[in-house]
Amino acid sequence: MKSRVLWIVIGSMALSAGAQRSGSVPKGGVLGSGPLPDLNAYTAEGTPVKLRALCKGKYTVLKAGCLTCPEFHRSYPGVEAAYADYAPKGVQFFYFYKSLRHPELNGYLQAQNLQERLLQLEEARHKLGTKAPWIADTIDDSIRIGLRSGSNSIYLVSPDGTLIWAAPKMDADGLRAALAKAVGPVAKPTQTTDLELPQVEKQSKAINEDSQLGVARPDGLSTLSIIPAKPEETYYVKLRAEATPELLKTGTGRLFLGFYPDPIHGAHWNNLAPPMKYELGLPKGVEATPASATAKKGEGDSDTLPRQFWVDIKADKTPGDIGLELHYFGCTPDLCMALTQEYTIRFKAEDRGSNTYGFNRGQKGRK
Repeated sequence: MKSRVLWIVIGSMALSAGAQRSGSVPKGGVLGSGPLPDLNAYTAEGTPVKLRALCKGKYTVLKAGCLTCPEFHRSYPGVEAAYADYAPKGVQFFYFYKSLRHPELNGYLQAQNLQERLLQLEEARHKLGTKAPWIADTIDDSIRIGLRSGSNSIYLVSPDGTLIWAAPKMDADGLRAALAKAVGPVAKPTQTTDLELPQVEKQSKAINEDSQLGVARPDGLSTLSIIPAKPEETYYVKLRAEATPELLKTGTGRLFLGFYPDPIHGAHWNNLAPPMKYELGLPKGVEATPASATAKKGEGDSDTLPRQFWVDIKADKTPGDIGLELHYFGCTPDLCMALTQEYTIRFKAEDRGSNTYGFNRGQKGRK
């Protein structure tokens, strides 16, 4: 029986034995006791729901997950095995699909609206073959922030809405112990080897080298907060921006700009059309070189490789916000049209527990 599930676990008043801070978990650790906060979510079909209402009256396991967390992909079978044993006993299980742990991994980018998050959720459910149901965190990360969740955290909630057990990362033994204490043990526990789960593809590192289309990034860059001007619209190409430590500290340093066709939309570059171009809108006192640039064309009629640039920024202090206009042809198997889409780049490290997989661990000391 195939089953891979994201769980938020409701259970014991103490953290799992392995509950030291792990990976993307904020300082202070996961929320492991007390009332479940008043948090918002969406069903897999996009219907708004209150997390408290969803959990009311039943023991509920909540499990964080996304398309780009290798730890989650390796450990979710433990949730599926528990689901097979405890769902018949009336325990609810929900994976909650959250912001991406490693943007760029396998091409995936952060969702900028609910529709994109639901598309990613469905892709995760399909790829992982989960049986336990999914819900989606809000785009402003209501569940992740409210539960102080990392990318692979898990929680158990009691029928009266109290967090009774939690772990910063998947703990199959701890989960089963908490469930056994709450609703009783299972005579013959399901093993993960009993489940017919798909083989999860091996994760490959993002390309990190200087080339005609891309640039090599050093370790230690900070992912910057970016805001699309019209997040409700489809941006077939997504922007990622990263800054060197000295840029954020002094206002002078290097800014990385990367432009990525979004695989959730089946997007690609049309190399028969004019190539993409960016233009920066700079406030007084900020210099950028180059303030605008046009990408080289890729090989063949189309491709999906990112277009990447370095920009040298010079200012007397850390810049506030700068604007970016992206001119490109947004193309999928069903359409191709010229687009101009805008972003605001904030010179502030994004705090979503994410970094580029394989070569950029990002800045330490998250809140």
